[in-house]
Order: sequence, then C-alpha cells, then structure tokens
Amino acid sequence: MRCQRCGCEINEGSKFCTGCGSPTAQGAEERKRPFRAGIYVLCVLLVLVLGIIVFLAGLIIRGVRGEKAAWQEDRGENGPDDGKRHSGQDENENEGDDGEENPFASGDLLVTVPAEYMSLRTAPGLGDDVIAELPPGEYLLWAGETQTVQERDFYRVMTQESGEIGYVAADYCVLVDYLDDPELLTVVDSTDALYTYDRMQEDISTLCGMYPDCLSYETVGYSRDGREICEVTLGNGSAGHHIFVQAAIHGREYMTAQLVMKMLEYYAANYHIGSYHGRTYETLFENTAIHVIPMSNPDGVTISQLGVAAMNHQETAELVYECYLRDLEDLVLEEDVNGDRNWADYYKQEDYDREAEGKTDIISFEDYQHLWKSNAGAVDLNNNFDAGWEDVQVKPERAYGSYKGDYAVSEPETQALAETAAKREYDYFISYHAKGQLIYYDAEGNDEQTSERSRELAAALEGLIKYKPVNTKKGYNVNLGGFGDWVQLKLHGASVTIEIGKHPCPLQAGEFNGIWHRNRESWAMLCEKLYDS
Repeated sequence: MRCQRCGCEINEGSKFCTGCGSPTAQGAEERKRPFRAGIYVLCVLLVLVLGIIVFLAGLIIRGVRGEKAAWQEDRGENGPDDGKRHSGQDENENEGDDGEENPFASGDLLVTVPAEYMSLRTAPGLGDDVIAELPPGEYLLWAGETQTVQERDFYRVMTQESGEIGYVAADYCVLVDYLDDPELLTVVDSTDALYTYDRMQEDISTLCGMYPDCLSYETVGYSRDGREICEVTLGNGSAGHHIFVQAAIHGREYMTAQLVMKMLEYYAANYHIGSYHGRTYETLFENTAIHVIPMSNPDGVTISQLGVAAMNHQETAELVYECYLRDLEDLVLEEDVNGDRNWADYYKQEDYDREAEGKTDIISFEDYQHLWKSNAGAVDLNNNFDAGWEDVQVKPERAYGSYKGDYAVSEPETQALAETAAKREYDYFISYHAKGQLIYYDAEGNDEQTSERSRELAAALEGLIKYKPVNTKKGYNVNLGGFGDWVQLKLHGASVTIEIGKHPCPLQAGEFNGIWHRNRESWAMLCEKLYDS
C-alpha cells in the first residue's frame, strides 16, 4: 500500500505514512470517530432540553386552563348541570380555612356595573369602611345574602381576583350566568367613544364574514345624505320568535350604536359556548332571532362626531348653520343634577332672562354640532312618526333637535324604520337612547293589552339591568311621535326605550364598560323568556 500524498510504501495496518506523516484511510476514519460521537451526544442533549421545555409549557397551559375551567365549570356547551348559576369554584373548595362550609362556593356570579367605580365595604351601607374601589367589569361571588340599609340593598360578596370579602351596593351589580372571555372580542372597538358610521359598516361586514352561521345583514334604506341603513340579524332568521332593536336615532347618542354592535359581536363569538340559565346562546337564538338596526340616523351621528364637513351635500352644512343661528340664544350652559355642565334648551320659556340668571355663555358652532340630534334635514326623527304627530308640541322650525318635520314619516330614515318594523311580527321592540339610566314604557292612547305587555317587558329588563322603569303616560314633558309610540299605537307591539348613561351626551368612553356589562345578558334573558312562553 502506498501513501496517496508522497507515494512511499506503507506497511499494512499503519495509521500514518512514515515518509510525510499523512494519515492513512484507516487513521482518518479513527480520527473522525470522536467527532461523530460528540455530535451524537450534543443531539441527545438538545432533544432532552426541548422535551423539558415542552413539558413545562404543558404544565403552564394546563394550569391556565384549569384556572379558567374552575370558573366556567358546567357552563360551556352543556350549561349548568343543576340548573343554577355557578360560582365556578372547585367543588373541593367548599370549606373555609376554619373547616366551615364556604358560603361563596356555590354562589351566584355577579359583575360590577357602575358608571365609574363602586366601593367594597366591610359593612353594608355607605360608610367610610372602604376596602377597595371596584371598576366596571369586576366579577364577584354572591352567596345570596342581602342586607337593607336606609331602603337600599347591599350584597355580601367575594371578589374573584383578590378573594376579598365585603358588601357592595346591589344596584351596581348584575347577575350573569357566563364568565365571558374578552379576548374573543377583537372587532368592535370600545376604547374610543367616537364610533363612526364608516367603522360600523366595516365591523358589520367583518362580523358577518367571521360568523356566517349566526350573523347576516341587509340594507333596508338610505339616509337623507345617502348613507346605508343596515339591519343585522342575529340567530335563525326563520325562527318562531323575533325581537326588533334600533339604536342611534338621535345623532349625539351614538354610543348606543357601539353598544348594540358590541352585543352582536359578543353573542356571535360565544354562540356555541356561552349560556344563560343552562341554555346555550345557540339554542336561544335558534328559537328567537334578534333584528338590529345599529345606527338609525347615520347622518346625525356623523354631524355630531365629525361636523358638517363630513356631509356629502353642501346644503346640509348651510342648513345646520341656519339652525345654529336660531338656536344659540335658547341654549343655556348650566349644571345638571350630577354636577355636569350641560347645554339646556329653554325654547319653551319665552320670558327666560339669561342675563338676569347670570348664564351668559353662548354656544359655539363647534359645540352646537356635537349637540346635534336630528338628521341631515334638521328633523328630529323621534318626533316624526305617525303616532299623535299632529298634537306634538315642539320647535316650530328646523333645529338640532325637537323639530317634528313637515308631516308624519317625512324622512327616509323614519320610512326605513317603519317598513322594517312592519314586515314581520315581533314579540318585543327595544329602542336604545341616552341618557338617564331609565326604561320608558307605554304610550298615551295604548290599548290595555299593549300597555300591560310593555309594562311586563320593562319589568323583566329592570330585574336584570336595574334601570328604573318609567310610565310615559305619567312622565314629565313627554311627547308622542316617537318610534316606540308608533310601534305600540299602530302595531300594538310590546315596546320599551332604554336610556343608557349617566353624563351628558355625547357619552364619553369611560362610561362604556359599565353600560356594556349591565346590558350584556339582556338579549339572552328575553330570548329565554320567549323560549319558555
């Protein structure tokens, strides 16, 4: 055998050439063996490390899922197995540290719904013994204990997050059956109160594309300035029961559109997993379809949010400015019962002397546009329906609000609402307005059966969302001509108007979370009511 490098003769079995020292084929092979062994050991170590990482990740995920399952036990697709609301605590945690039964272990689930925050106290009442301040959306466990102090109810609760125990005002808490997952809601933005018509249209298209099994939409009309008026249907369009919902009929009350859009996304995202009193949302909405017109007055919303510069027609801008010049002397800046500075309209008091009252501020054109309630034709749509329209006593000329139009149902928006409301039989009609935290029901001239059905609808909603019902027959300064009045007087439908919010319109983003959690389960509650009827 000769060396391939220098040609010298090499003895059989030698590992190196005696002439040049180069390794023979056998020697080269043996030199590679340690290197190959090292590579093999390194690979084994990498596999072991990856295995440990996967194992630890699995423990973390199972821990998170276990924690969530503890709160959502027996909710999911099957619903509560005992027909009760569940606290979600583990059944093995029924005893406290002292060995006694934990009263919260099988308690009801509450969510906090204040406008801003509420207090957790060591004792019932409104004393200084505050343990913590709770924002809207905090989950609490309630064992059913209620104490009344000075005609106000207080619940004894335990907070989900910290486990603190104390008392909270009952009217700032709402019973819920399902612990929602906020991360499922990725479309409707509720962090910005300026929820525009264009954003809403995009969200409708996106949601119906994401959830085609339970959401659909169609255009039912056009506004005076050319914007689409859409109806979104949640659930089975061929169901045996139907509920009609409309919002944002007044421009500056645009948070109502944001609310119903958030509710549509919530029910669609939780359609197969959410439940109310043991029935899945899917079961409820297959039996009852919800038909929603989220923005009944898209032109008015756009004027209130973006001003007349966003209108498609120049004559709208000119009309709005003419209205401003007529209205500015009647609008007076004053403090309301909540301590908020608000523009009040004194058009009915001809002898009002603002100088003598020391209220001399004059509203700017910019602020006047934000105050806008009417449509692009300066007609207040909620005074324009054929329900006692002739007797409605409001402003004699076009204005930011309170002008009823030249004749009943004169506006394309009221025509679209009336036609959509009349095309099928609805069990309930709900109109969302702002503000007041009230539920209006009934109408002057109602037949007895319609009055009673509207009262029952208001009572059912009060039991859940805890807004106070008000009979409009007995209400102060209440006109007819509204959508709810027309529904009751002409269609004999059970109808309510829900007034959301505490502060002056347009409502600010800080109020949304409390409003959202307070109203979240109301559609499921009404569907359950119809399911059992």
